[in-house]
Amino acid sequence: MSRHIGTIGLSIALGSLTVFSGCASKETATVSFSYVVEKEKGLPPGMKTIAIMPAKVGETTDPKWQELSTTVLASLINESRSKFGTEVTVTERRDAKAVFDEGDMKAAGMATGKGGDTKLIGAEGLLLSNINVKVEKHIGKQRTLSGLDIAGFGGHRSGGGRVNAETEEVETVTRNMTVQTEFKLIDSANGRVWEHFSPKTYSATDRTKASPIFGSSKTEAELTPQDQIIGSLVERGAREFVSQLMPCRIDVETEVESSGNKNCVEGVKLLRAEAYREAISAFQAAIAEDSNDHRAAYGAGVACEATGQFEAGLKYYNKACAGENNRTYADARDRMKTYGSRIRK
Repeated sequence: MSRHIGTIGLSIALGSLTVFSGCASKETATVSFSYVVEKEKGLPPGMKTIAIMPAKVGETTDPKWQELSTTVLASLINESRSKFGTEVTVTERRDAKAVFDEGDMKAAGMATGKGGDTKLIGAEGLLLSNINVKVEKHIGKQRTLSGLDIAGFGGHRSGGGRVNAETEEVETVTRNMTVQTEFKLIDSANGRVWEHFSPKTYSATDRTKASPIFGSSKTEAELTPQDQIIGSLVERGAREFVSQLMPCRIDVETEVESSGNKNCVEGVKLLRAEAYREAISAFQAAIAEDSNDHRAAYGAGVACEATGQFEAGLKYYNKACAGENNRTYADARDRMKTYGSRIRK
């Protein structure tokens, strides 16, 4: 549905245009880097082979994640073996003979022997996981300027006229995706849990948004594929777990957006050029002018993390979180808390 508004409405519409155009002065940069974290606990002595069982999944979770999560875990373990020298291999699941039931290994056909002599068949360790996925979709509305109607009146040089701004509502889509992961490694030497990574929850939000000026309705199909986002969340949980047992590579990709501060704008440009140390100086100048500039604080944190200044990175991420409740900021802070002390120099 559309509607017409007069000169007041035009002023509002043109004001929106000014604000929208003002965003052009801001800068964004996509920053990517990686590092290796050392193991926290390591594998049990003598464990050279691990069988990874299909994940148990919740009622709201597509069954395909039973196998896909297994693929993610196997990939991480194999990477640690090939790149970092971890002496462990992933065995074929069919070698495990039966589906594992953690309530009774013998009844499930996964164990032989009696008492402390319990042995898992075909593997020295068994990796189990639970995956629960929840996706919530919300449909909203956004009003956008769709056209202008200019009508003149009066004689020459009279300056009379009427301007109507036509607006319409367009549909927006917001998806909230939550993934809960749980992992266990069973030591076949004694049938006990060697490492239990308690349930942890990871979340992401994706949304469509039309331009306020001559915007059109965008559909869910234009968003990042849902499985791609869910997969990245599953992988986050799997990497945290695997990093407890063996060296693991951590990949970071994030988008940094500047505030209106000229130093912050310059800092983002420097990030885009991978001039990280110069970017830190620019962000520090922005923070000196406005201690509440959370975008500058986040940018400084990213630049510090990318250059191995992990304690400073955590300090800036904490400052960004204090300035705004933002999931990206919180994820970066938590990443530094989890890995900061274990990052390979």
